[in-house]
Amino acid sequence: MRKRTEELLNEIENCEQIKEYLADNGEEICRLSLSDHLRAMQQKYGVKKSELFRRAGQAGSNYGYELFRDDTKTPSRDILLAICLAFPMTIAETQTALRCAGLSVLYPRDARDAYILFALKNKLTVDELDELLEEQKLSTLL
Repeated sequence: MRKRTEELLNEIENCEQIKEYLADNGEEICRLSLSDHLRAMQQKYGVKKSELFRRAGQAGSNYGYELFRDDTKTPSRDILLAICLAFPMTIAETQTALRCAGLSVLYPRDARDAYILFALKNKLTVDELDELLEEQKLSTLL
């Protein structure tokens, strides 16, 4: 993705036909499914699903496994964020995961999201992030 969101919005506002916009900006459109993104991250980071779900606080749950194989499942934002931290994904990879799931991306002007962004940047665990959030009286991921 090379264009800023504002640029894309401006192009949509000024286009005559949506097909024209999509043809011009095909590489800017997220067409990746969440399960595809999660599988790509698993391959990149070489982490076993069982270990990933243990780190994400989802040990013993079939829910995480379903996210890897079923694109009809939409996780809660907090569960997906816990999985992203458990990899640990970068901020950009996490934002992509959120977009693929149809969830709102992390917003740095929101205090809780700022803590999550900080945790991603610094490769904190879910437990470490939850401690920080709890200290600030913000809702934890788990």
